Amino acid sequence: MELAIRQKYNIKASPADVWRALTDPKEIQEWSGATAYFVPIAGARYTLWNGTIGGKIVEAVPEKKLVQTWKPEDWTREDSVVTFTLTWGKGATRVDLLHENVEESDFDGTTEGWDIYYLGEIKKMLEARGTKVAKETKGAKAAKKGASKKAKAKSGKKPAKKKSAGKKPAKKK
Repeated sequence: MELAIRQKYNIKASPADVWRALTDPKEIQEWSGATAYFVPIAGARYTLWNGTIGGKIVEAVPEKKLVQTWKPEDWTREDSVVTFTLTWGKGATRVDLLHENVEESDFDGTTEGWDIYYLGEIKKMLEARGTKVAKETKGAKAAKKGASKKAKAKSGKKPAKKKSAGKKPAKKK
């Protein structure tokens, strides 16, 4: 029986960030907590989780599609294939996962594992970074606003005086 897993994730990050999380060994180590060897070029071999899962890259279209064979060390199947398709829209990257020819004895664990250990972890990592980016963006807006005030001052326009919030100025002696 041919078993397949289909899952969809919306990750509030760019396709470039999601692609790096899927293919860059340093990024993979950050979300997985284990070493990885990965070169996203068709024909290249890869390993994940300290070598306990491995395979070969079948197709790699940066920021769009990654297809790889999938062979955990305890599986007997040699024909399992995982496809990640990335689509940008509405401020998030949609990741469509298709995992074909899943080992029957490990179907439930693999289905759960994609969310708990793989794409769910990538989503958490990238969206946590997104919060930092939002804070940095607010800081950039404040800096831009300050620069705008300086530009007005140079143009000869007087900036509006701030009114005190109910406090009387201290008397000079």
